[in-house]
Amino acid sequence: MAISKESKVGILAAFAITVLVIGYNFMRGEDLFTTTNEYYGKYEKIEGLFKSNPVLINGYKVGSVSSVNMDNATLELTVGILISEEIKIPKNSIMKIVNNDMIGSKAVEIIFGNSKELAVDGDYFIAEQDQGIAQAVSGVLEPLTKSVSSVLGNIDTAIAGADLESTLRDASLALRSFKETADKLNNLLNGKDAQISAILNNVEKTTDGLSGLSPKIDGILTEIDATSKELSAIEFEALATQVKSLATELEKTTAAVNGKEGTLGMLVNDKELYTKLDATVAKLKSLLEDIEKYPRRYTGVTERQRKKGDKAKGVE
Repeated sequence: MAISKESKVGILAAFAITVLVIGYNFMRGEDLFTTTNEYYGKYEKIEGLFKSNPVLINGYKVGSVSSVNMDNATLELTVGILISEEIKIPKNSIMKIVNNDMIGSKAVEIIFGNSKELAVDGDYFIAEQDQGIAQAVSGVLEPLTKSVSSVLGNIDTAIAGADLESTLRDASLALRSFKETADKLNNLLNGKDAQISAILNNVEKTTDGLSGLSPKIDGILTEIDATSKELSAIEFEALATQVKSLATELEKTTAAVNGKEGTLGMLVNDKELYTKLDATVAKLKSLLEDIEKYPRRYTGVTERQRKKGDKAKGVE
């Protein structure tokens, strides 16, 4: 069965129109092969939101803006969005217009609520809106602008309160004094090049002379060091001799004490002699105490005086 040219043209035109519609809807973010639900939100302003702008959940695109309509009486804007019906959204969710990038393009962010009841096609969500780019930038720049203005005001106040004329005059006087000092120094040194050269030559000769004396100075220091060592050795040797002699004498004394030949040795080693001496000392002590208490017994010239001393002591 032959197909006429007109039929072929019609079929080709229908196919082209179908592809054009599918492509157009695809470019708008709509999928003709997916069942969707349409939800709405009402706003006073939308800050440049347009059809086909993305709809996001947690930053992921799940749909697109399907319509933006204005009520001519109240100027209220109704925004419609298309989302796949497979995505279950709580009925009390929020439909928020947000900034999608830094150049100011908009998107709709779905913030899930906590309701157990799910939204159905045609429901209205709670409408909210972020600040626009201009407002956000203004909010950031406003404190900075205030700080800069405050700093500039403080600087202006400080400058206004300062006596700039007096400060500049003092600076001018200081520079003039420095210049006068430099001029005097130049006048002082003027024509003294020969003298300065002579002084430098003398310094150089003195340095050379000191350099020549360095070996002699080193020799003197070496001799002093050797002499110090010899003196230290001599002193140590003399001290050692004295200590040795003292040790010998001490040894002899100890031997004499331990032996019985000498008087000290006999006193130390003879216990009986020590006992007798101790008893004699005790008696002598008693006698001295008696003489001190009753002197008439020992110093009386006559018998009668001595008897009085005995009577005072209680001796018959």
